[in-house]
Amino acid sequence: MDNIKLENKKKLSISIIDNDVMIQSMLVRILNLMNIERFELDIKTYKDGIQFFESKRIEETDEHLLILDGIMPGMDGIEILQKVKSDLSRHVYVLMLSGRKSPAEINKALKLGADDYVTKPFSIKELQTRVQQIIQRMKQ
Repeated sequence: MDNIKLENKKKLSISIIDNDVMIQSMLVRILNLMNIERFELDIKTYKDGIQFFESKRIEETDEHLLILDGIMPGMDGIEILQKVKSDLSRHVYVLMLSGRKSPAEINKALKLGADDYVTKPFSIKELQTRVQQIIQRMKQ
């Protein structure tokens, strides 16, 4: 019976890009505990944007959600956001998860196409709700 349910589920690629390994593993646990109907989660973590783009994961055809840290060495979250959103042929949803809390930083990310913005430290319940809201928009 469970196999039939899985076959009907669409794959949802979730890429967590954060240089903090503890945040990565916590996010993976949080996401795996969520009951997300209609989607089978495919979660992968990356330490930075360079590693993410080198993986070519963005070129996968399925629905894609990026959870981006705002502050990382090399390529920060805003740079990754700009690069992802510049390719209009892809339907990528972005949740910024950052220690940057200024209204100017938040507005910049949202204007560049982030679907939501959560500041660190964050509430697990709030994060789950915001991820659920983004996934609801994907279903429409």
